[in-house]
Amino acid sequence: MAVRRPKALKTEEDTKNNKTKGDVFATCSFSSLGLHTNLCDQLRERLGFEAPTQVQAQAIPVILSGRHVLVNASTGTGKTIAYLAPVIHHLQNYNPRIQRSDGTFALVLVPTRELCLQVHEILQKLLHRFHWIVPGYVMGGENRSKEKSRLRKGISILVATPGRLLDHLKNTSSFMRSKLRWIIFDEADRILELGFGKEIAEILDILDSRKDKTVSCVPEFERQNLLLSATLNDKVNNLAKMSLENPVMIGLDDKRVRSTSLPEHLIFNTDASEHPLKITGPAADYNLPSQLNQKYVKAPCNSRLAVLLSILKHLFDRATSQKIVVFFSTCDAVDFHYTLLSEFQFSRAEAEVKQKFLTCNTLRLHGNMKQEDRTATFQAFKTDKSALFLCTDVAARGLDFPQVKCIIQYDSPGDATEYVHRVGRTARLGEKGDSLLFLQPVEMEYLNHLEKHGVSLSEYPLSKVLDSFPIHNEKHRARSFISVDLHPWVACLQKALEAFSSQPNVKTLAQNAFCSWVRAYTAHRGELKKIFMVKKLHLGHVAKSFALREQPSLVNKSIQKQAKRKRDEKQRRQPPKKRKVFKKA
Repeated sequence: MAVRRPKALKTEEDTKNNKTKGDVFATCSFSSLGLHTNLCDQLRERLGFEAPTQVQAQAIPVILSGRHVLVNASTGTGKTIAYLAPVIHHLQNYNPRIQRSDGTFALVLVPTRELCLQVHEILQKLLHRFHWIVPGYVMGGENRSKEKSRLRKGISILVATPGRLLDHLKNTSSFMRSKLRWIIFDEADRILELGFGKEIAEILDILDSRKDKTVSCVPEFERQNLLLSATLNDKVNNLAKMSLENPVMIGLDDKRVRSTSLPEHLIFNTDASEHPLKITGPAADYNLPSQLNQKYVKAPCNSRLAVLLSILKHLFDRATSQKIVVFFSTCDAVDFHYTLLSEFQFSRAEAEVKQKFLTCNTLRLHGNMKQEDRTATFQAFKTDKSALFLCTDVAARGLDFPQVKCIIQYDSPGDATEYVHRVGRTARLGEKGDSLLFLQPVEMEYLNHLEKHGVSLSEYPLSKVLDSFPIHNEKHRARSFISVDLHPWVACLQKALEAFSSQPNVKTLAQNAFCSWVRAYTAHRGELKKIFMVKKLHLGHVAKSFALREQPSLVNKSIQKQAKRKRDEKQRRQPPKKRKVFKKA
């Protein structure tokens, strides 16, 4: 099977001279990187790539050459195309053509089901002219027997989540018949953060044991591993050492290694003993797109909800056709705010007629939803021109939602690196985007933490936004309010929200959201533990942020009752202890 070698990449000087807005190389084409003409046409016609992005221009020639690669690049820079295009280029060039019965040649491991569907969708577009290369996916929540049938027929490029892949490796005998040539870890850090480290090690052991020894001596059949991530940490370092052999490292500017065999802007590890693979530590700068406009809003705890609704209304009133993503820390918080924003009505100042507060389409996504609902939501938000998307961090990694204008982090991320992935849902591929981080007064130290990583946020003009809303009593306009919660608009809105949340079904959702939010607040890791501490909070104000009128002690009592009930049930299930009988002397 003949494999076309990549053409020479332009020099670093040419690259710098031809760099355009959005870090796209204007004079560097996909064909000049060594890709097949039909594949270049698919990239332009089906995916809209007129020229490669910087990470694509750097990674594609190296991947085509057969080297193991570690890519560290900011979200929204086209990493998916960077690894899919070279794989398709090689597969379409095999002579004779590959067939379904040949089995799986490339395996792409992703952390979430949504990212699995997205990569598969991109594959389908790229393979439009290469019909003999069959894409497929396996993931949790899908029908296992149907997946087993598809694997038996043969899938050339397989996208999978780790848990379901390991299941098939162990229980589907017709799967992975020693044809595997590529293993790709997309969003590797998230795969490990979700606790799949043990599964990944087991997957690699199984695949290595099934490696075809008869062709491994031929260079073009050597297995090639690729690892891609927007953030790097010790876990990714360990995975890289375990799966990569003398890799080319792309994007690690602070660990640049000179080499004569590659352009200077590629980071090349020529000798593993001389240049050991070392990932940057937690003090490294976050890799964020330059066109991202980052702001923060300082909101008192008891008025956070009213401030959130006010900002959302302001954004949608200013531009009706736009997409906004709001991140929450828990599934219960997503459910509560979804119900609230979908049903809440508010009377205007000029007329006592209640109207829906937000007229946009509201969607939600979290890990406790059924798979069919998750898929439907994912596709709906991609196709909608205007929508509000409420989600947990299940949507923070790798997902490419077109035309997202603003990312709002209503709850701060539990892990510091998650900030990078959340804001990465906007400002993609050179487009402009905005991000807004909600902080309480006791959490302002988080800004200093971000500055240590090269991230600087400016303050959001909250007072100007609140003053733009109509107030019943115009005399309040001339007064300067002491704090946000005393603003007439916020006070009026908070009162209406508490009245709405007094409904039994909404109240239950609010209480569940409150409890899960407090638990999640205690789960911050690393340096963030010192910033986000529950003992610094006023739990009564936290209850207000969920539009609850009850004091948190009442909610805490219900929690204690539930815990006591569970303890009692556990004790009843245990067999009675035998009494010791003491005989008389």
